[in-house]
Amino acid sequence: MNYLKVTSLLLFLFFMAPFVSFAEKVIVIDPGHGGKFSGTCGYSGNQTGYCEKNANLDVALRLREILKSSDIKVLMTRDTDKAFASTSADDLKERMKVANGFVQGNNENSLFLSIHHNAHPTQPLVKGFETYYYDGINEYEKDYPPDPMQLLLVDENKRFANLVHNETLKRVDMLDRKVRNNQAFFVIRNAQMPSVLVELGFMTNRDEEKYIKTPQFQQNAAQGLATAIINYFKIFEVYDQNNKKLATYDKREDALNYAKSQTKFVKVLDKDKQEIIYSSDKFKVFDKINGLMNEFYTEKEAINFAQKQPGTRVVQDKTGYIVWSNYITKKYEVYNGSVLVGQYFDYDHALSIAKSYSKSQITSIGLKEVLWTNMSGVPVDRTIAIERLRGTDRYITAIETSKKMYPTGFAEDKEEKTVFLATGEQFADALSAGPLASKSGSAPILLTKPEMLNEGALAEIKRLGANKVVIIGGYSAVSQSAEDLLTAEGLEVTRISGKDRYATNRAILTELGDLNGVFLASGQNFADALASAPIAAKKGWGILLTEKSWISELAMPYLAGKEVVIVGGTAVVSERVEHSLVGTNNITRLSGTDRYETLAKLLWHFAEDLQGETILVSTGQNFPDALVSAPLSVKNNAPLILLGNYRNRNVEAFLMAYTNNARVNNIHVIGGTSAVDDSKVSIISTKIK
Repeated sequence: MNYLKVTSLLLFLFFMAPFVSFAEKVIVIDPGHGGKFSGTCGYSGNQTGYCEKNANLDVALRLREILKSSDIKVLMTRDTDKAFASTSADDLKERMKVANGFVQGNNENSLFLSIHHNAHPTQPLVKGFETYYYDGINEYEKDYPPDPMQLLLVDENKRFANLVHNETLKRVDMLDRKVRNNQAFFVIRNAQMPSVLVELGFMTNRDEEKYIKTPQFQQNAAQGLATAIINYFKIFEVYDQNNKKLATYDKREDALNYAKSQTKFVKVLDKDKQEIIYSSDKFKVFDKINGLMNEFYTEKEAINFAQKQPGTRVVQDKTGYIVWSNYITKKYEVYNGSVLVGQYFDYDHALSIAKSYSKSQITSIGLKEVLWTNMSGVPVDRTIAIERLRGTDRYITAIETSKKMYPTGFAEDKEEKTVFLATGEQFADALSAGPLASKSGSAPILLTKPEMLNEGALAEIKRLGANKVVIIGGYSAVSQSAEDLLTAEGLEVTRISGKDRYATNRAILTELGDLNGVFLASGQNFADALASAPIAAKKGWGILLTEKSWISELAMPYLAGKEVVIVGGTAVVSERVEHSLVGTNNITRLSGTDRYETLAKLLWHFAEDLQGETILVSTGQNFPDALVSAPLSVKNNAPLILLGNYRNRNVEAFLMAYTNNARVNNIHVIGGTSAVDDSKVSIISTKIK
């Protein structure tokens, strides 16, 4: 590989390598010479034995001591009188192997300082202080190439050299021989970090040598070098999205102003504190059905793009606030006293603004209800009632849901006093039964263990005043003894079952009779079909379960001539199954990247069928709680919202649009806090407030 190719590769790696915040700041101090390589012995060193190598080390050790009180890690190529190899050339090579080895992977946050003292062989009156850096231009010779990384560091080298020179000159009484770039010293052209070499006076000058040997000079020189090293890191660097450095500023304000003026992503690093103090915000454009469309680094660009398509919203990435939409309406006004501050889509956005004033309030646009205030004597007009339906287990949660539907039991004149009973150990039977339970006079669904009838379930059947129980599933799902016990209580008991979950599912569809449409869902995975049960119950649809890769011929009659919605992606219901749906012309697949994205698409597709003032919330991580929600959902004309470990912004956006027209007053949470914690419910409440 030729030199230019190596350089290009390292340029790429150096600037594109992952940016690491809170990296360690490092200074590699290199006391020049050592061992048999004494450097100049100056005016008197041959008699006294005090040569350049000694003076270099004395200053270096003082410098290390000063920097102990800083947060910069100090490493030294040598801290004793030693050489690195037997020849001068090899000594330099080995010295730089040590130096570069110290900073591998942290080159951007490291510095190299080589300390030397000067000599002039023929002019003993020459004196003064010089600082050298490598610029890769004036002193590049093809026979003596630099380390390729050095070619990336010209600006850093120059800045470091000027700091070193100026700070040291402030503290030592020496002639200024300037900052120079006319010597390509081996150590500075081969350092894989910003590098400087100093010549702290001429030891061949009798008076300057005497001065160089004094503790006061050495301490002052070390202090100047230390200050320069510390100040080197007191900058603010601007990087792009590929971690390429765009600019460097001494002042925080200048870096931030530059960063905020950019139309592309940038971030600002406080190099001293090793902290990102600013990163560009993204503004993401979402389609309400298909999710993320594009992203921009200015709000204006995002809105200009979004305005060209219907059903879009613009979301500020850092906050998650919707800043523009053509399908969600602004609902909140913030007042500072009596002065209108602004109107907002997100309640959380409005709240963040309102809290910045000492006398403010949030009101609903149009209705002028006070939703929040920090002013004494001003009442809050609107709250959303949150009720949690839960028990110590899934069976009691089902009972609590039944009690919510019928708090005083079935009415005397209720035509059908029916209860559905299914196993709580697997999802298929109760899920399939949702539409039939709703058709049977909004019958509640209770759960039981396979081996015996739960005592609580029987008590609830009696409390309701039921006269009929429909058991879903075979005897391995709900035992014969449970059926016998119910019969002994004087109840009419029927059982809908088949040889497996698919046969039981088809038997339920037969009981439903003529269907308006069918949800086709996985019989192995509960997540996608859960939220479809309330919609199916509301619309008079059925839920047909299928294997992933094939569908039974016995299922085909239930699909013929019907509108079919496949719930879930091809990972749960394959394309092969979809292509085998002969005789069905109206097929829609609703799927997302996960169960919650699928839920969002399902809710949007059937939004017109959900217009009640209640929202049902349950977990999407497990099935039992949500299984019993279908009848309650239908009774309240309420969508079922499933929650996971993380917020789904598309589901939340649906809820915000849902309340464009519907006024939600209640949230029914099905299940305990271990399934759906209060903080998640609180987030939902802010989206529908």
